[in-house]
Amino acid sequence: MHNSMTPALMLLLAIRKGFRLLFYAVFQMGKSKEEIYSNFRQTILDIERLLLMRDNPPPPPNALEWGSSKSSSTNNNESAVELFNTKHDNNSQTLSAEDLGMLLLHIHECRNILWQSRRRFRSDVLRNVAEDLAELAGERGPVSVTQQLQIISRMSRTYPFMKVMSSSVPFEMIIPGTG
Repeated sequence: MHNSMTPALMLLLAIRKGFRLLFYAVFQMGKSKEEIYSNFRQTILDIERLLLMRDNPPPPPNALEWGSSKSSSTNNNESAVELFNTKHDNNSQTLSAEDLGMLLLHIHECRNILWQSRRRFRSDVLRNVAEDLAELAGERGPVSVTQQLQIISRMSRTYPFMKVMSSSVPFEMIIPGTG
């Protein structure tokens, strides 16, 4: 029975995808809601990855000793640790200029998705997401990396389109032989 179900399921999924493509091409509606929401979630995921990598990074590793005298190696290591501590103390809660630029590019991409697909979102959701993105960018005042991560977490909890819905298809049906 499983042997006949797999091709039928694959055919059904292909027909569904073809129908959606035809529907959106004929009515020139662009991408489906699912595709738009998926693009937005992916961009938010990129933002979260960037912020997580910059939230309390570990100190640099000890310098390697390659046949040099012990004192010069120790001095190099001490200066690297001092540089890290100075930089870490000054910027531990904020992003560097390069990281801030990358964050702003991702936020701009989110805003473009919202603007180009504004008919797919309710007006109150558009307003709230725009406010969250402004807070994330620091447009409402300075924010730390920890606060930015909390904003991302709040967005993921609050907006239904940020949640990934299950297809209700058992895993064994998608990949035969796993059950």
